[in-house]
This record gives sequence, C-alpha cells and structure tokens, in this order.
Amino acid sequence: MGTRHRSVLQLGAGRLMCHSIRKLQQIGVRVLAADGSPDAPGFALVADHAVIDIRDTENVAAYARSQGVDLILAVNEAGVLAAAEASHQLGLPNLPPDVALRCLHKGLMREAWQKARLPQPAFHRADSADAISAAASSLGYPLILKPAVNWGSRGVSRIAEAGDLPWAIDYARANCRDGEFIVEECISGTEMTIEGLVKRGEAQILAWSDKEPQEHPKYRVAMALNYPARFADWQLLRASEVVTRAAQALGIENGAFHCECMVNDTDVFLLEMGGRPGGGHIFGQIVEAASGVCMPQALARLLLGDDPDIRPVQARGACYKFFAPPSGVFQQALGVAEASRLPGILDFGFHMNPGTVVSAIAGDADRPGYAVTTGDTREQAIEYADRAIASIRYVMN
Repeated sequence: MGTRHRSVLQLGAGRLMCHSIRKLQQIGVRVLAADGSPDAPGFALVADHAVIDIRDTENVAAYARSQGVDLILAVNEAGVLAAAEASHQLGLPNLPPDVALRCLHKGLMREAWQKARLPQPAFHRADSADAISAAASSLGYPLILKPAVNWGSRGVSRIAEAGDLPWAIDYARANCRDGEFIVEECISGTEMTIEGLVKRGEAQILAWSDKEPQEHPKYRVAMALNYPARFADWQLLRASEVVTRAAQALGIENGAFHCECMVNDTDVFLLEMGGRPGGGHIFGQIVEAASGVCMPQALARLLLGDDPDIRPVQARGACYKFFAPPSGVFQQALGVAEASRLPGILDFGFHMNPGTVVSAIAGDADRPGYAVTTGDTREQAIEYADRAIASIRYVMN
C-alpha cells in the first residue's frame, strides 16, 4: 500500500520538527500539523494546521476527524497519549492507549519490566514527600528521583545524600504532571541511547549512541550523543536482547521507540523507553545519517500498512553535541553562521537572549547550542562537532 495521497497529522511543529515534515512530504504524504504555538515554524510547511494543545485528546481527535487524516503521528513524548487515544476513537493505526500509557508513565513501565524480569534499577513508586523519604531510606544513596510523568529530563535529579533530598523533592514536584514520583537506585556506568522501530512485534535497532552527561552533581542532562555507540561486543549484543524484550513487555507491536539504558561491566540496565522517536534532531536527521534509514518515512509507511524495509544499510558516524557559553551574563555569540557551513555539519544553532545569566542546565530544553554532524566514523563526526563549537566566540559581561 503506498503513501501517496494519504494524509498524516503530525503532533508538533516546532523548529526541530520541520525535518520530519519535509521527509514525509518527499514520499507524497499530505502533511498537516498541530501545535500549541500559533508561531510554530512547521505551520509554514504544511497543507493545513491547527493551534491546539497536542496533549488534548478531544481537540486532536476533532481536528483529525475534520481533516479525514489517515494517521496521527506523535513525534515527542507530549503527544504520545493523545495520539493513541484519538487514533483509537477514530479507528486509525497507532499504539493502543494502554500501551501508550505504559510508555509514558515510568511507574507502569518499570512494573511491566519487573514482571518480565528484565534488568533495571531497584525502584519504588511514591505519591508524597513522606513516601519518597521512606523509599530513599529503603534504597540507600545515591539514588535518582523523577516525576512519573514528564519528559526532557525535567524534574530528574541525582541525590548523593539525605541532605539533598528536600531540594530534589521540591524540584520533582515543580515538574510533576500527575502527583506521582519514581525513586530508584542510581546505577553507575555509561548511558546508551537506542533508536528503533517495531514491525509486527519484531524490534529493529537503527542507531545507538553513548552519552556524555553534563558535569553537575544533581541535574541529569546529556551534552553529547556519539554514534555508533562504543561498547564491547557482548554489551551491544546484550543491549539488543534487553531492548527487544523491553519493547515486547510494554506491548509495542508496530511503532517507534527511543530507549535509554545504563551499561557497565555487569549488565545492561533499562532506564526508560518512549513509544515514540528520539527528540530533537534524532528522528528527522541523525538516525538517517547513521543508518541510512529515513525514520519518519519508515515509521509513517509502517503505520499506514505498508511493508517498509527497516534494516540499516550503513553504519556511519554521527554526533549530537550541545554547548553553552561560559559563566557570566551573555550578550552575543559570534560566528554561528560561519560554523554552520563547516564540513560535516548537518545543522548548527545557538539561541540565547542577551542579558541571560548563564547557569547549570536543568533540562534538555535549556541547552542553548547544538551541533549535528556526520562523518565516515564516529571520531570524524565528533571532530567536526568540536571544531564548529570551538569556532564560536562569546561576548559576556
């Protein structure tokens, strides 16, 4: 079944979501978009659009119904549940709502993996400060506290000792969407991200990276993802097995997944798995640069009933590196346009308002600069990113 003349409603039309819109249009799909911002840049690219909250199931369903769309496509965590529920109402292909919820709610996710006896941190669900404190006492320090429902590392912190717990509870509460929290063991190692598709219950890994975290005692924010991941062969084989079983345990039959694991000398431990593509540039650009598979096109075709070949055709290097000015009061960044034209650059950007006081990065959305690169090898891609970032000059007060 072809995609030409069929229509896809993409939930999200931000600057970094324009890549997937263009990729879908290349295969003849009529693309529509919904976004909460009336100024979403993706609106200028699509056949029709609606300014609505992409978490609002009823409004998403009403707009999709009015346009007669064939597919509602969630490209970030915020839209996953509404896409699933609206699709269920309209009889469209997507994750079943209960599966979408398991992919969104970290407590349900951990319990599904626990039932499947998959390796993961020891954890407790908690719905109050007292319950969090009790869970912390049971698990011991260091530990991780996170909201059960949120995304982009918002509200997630590492707690080294009991004295840090009150701050972490306040931070998690300020970023919690449903009043529930996850307290979990902090496992040491190197974090791995895995991007893939599931077709008829069979998972296919398209790209994996190792993460470089921000050097901060509390915030859990990645500052670089390097592709392909550099781990021992046994760790990669084990990750493939664990991630495949994790997707099955959550009930993903057809769709995308973005998984994060902690890898050390003993095992591969599941941290989280989203029932959607990776964020930022990962979905629209990085997976294709690394694997040769255009993920937006493959995912849309898969959900629309086609039978796309989702096997990687290459293993090239890619790097997704974030950067920020030094401490101080930011005024201006020089050389951004020139850096974007350097070899290996797929995309390069920097956005910070003059007068901003530069501080630690609390969440993924707070990272002001990015370099997206590709190369024959991971080392070449990293070199291209480092060279571009080093070329930027800052005016600070």
